[in-house]
Amino acid sequence: MEFVYSAKNPQAPVAYATFEAMHTVLEAVLAGVGEPEARRLSGEIERLVETLDAKLNRHDDGSVFAKINASQGREAVALDEETFVILQLCEVFRKSTGGYFDIAALSERGNTPAYRLDPVTRSVTLAGDGVVLDAGGFGKGYALDRVKKLLTDAGVGSALVNFGDSSVTAVGSHPFGDCWQVAATAGGGTFRLREASLSFSGLRPDGQAHIVDPTNRRMVSEGGVIAVEGRSAFVCEIVSTALYAAPRGARQGIVAEFEGYSYTEIKQDTESWIEENL
Repeated sequence: MEFVYSAKNPQAPVAYATFEAMHTVLEAVLAGVGEPEARRLSGEIERLVETLDAKLNRHDDGSVFAKINASQGREAVALDEETFVILQLCEVFRKSTGGYFDIAALSERGNTPAYRLDPVTRSVTLAGDGVVLDAGGFGKGYALDRVKKLLTDAGVGSALVNFGDSSVTAVGSHPFGDCWQVAATAGGGTFRLREASLSFSGLRPDGQAHIVDPTNRRMVSEGGVIAVEGRSAFVCEIVSTALYAAPRGARQGIVAEFEGYSYTEIKQDTESWIEENL
């Protein structure tokens, strides 16, 4: 972890911490916190995110998601309470987005639902072989919600956490303003966050498509970005993923299911956007 602390402005000392996790980089800015406490909290954030990554990363053979995928429906897989609740929520969100958010979108073929949960044994059984559950559409957002709770419980009143330049959450507001201002890459405008989160979904910075339309199992590569703003980073990530996968005409109906959340379509010159991010 990289940690930097500055008390040049005694009215608003600030700490900056950054580390790699979930195949990207997390950055946290904590304002108005003493150096020892800021350093301690930064360490807590890193340990929390690493723990979640070890649970949700399907590429890690020891993770819960990897064990679920390896079962291929031959047997039920026992879950901890947190993972069980996450899978419950993902199925609720699949239904409420009309199927455009689906953690089984990378599966070889469509199985709906892709898994069955047993609350008595607190276990999951996949619908069959070829089913792949992937947390890429919500993992960073879920982690940010956990980080925000950690900071709030510790009494931090002003912080901004950026995860991979695609998911952001704000605690309170900037110490010298009424919000945290977050600008989208390549002219997407500025978002004013106060106790709110923001998620972007679209092509990767290198122009590569990575979001699958679960209804036809094809990569979506129309260009542009969908930005979703609301209280929970977890929900913002889910809704932005669903809206990007869905046809333009279906987007308003999907977001209407999520009270307090709004979306913005950012149209970009893809070639220019790629050049800026190489």
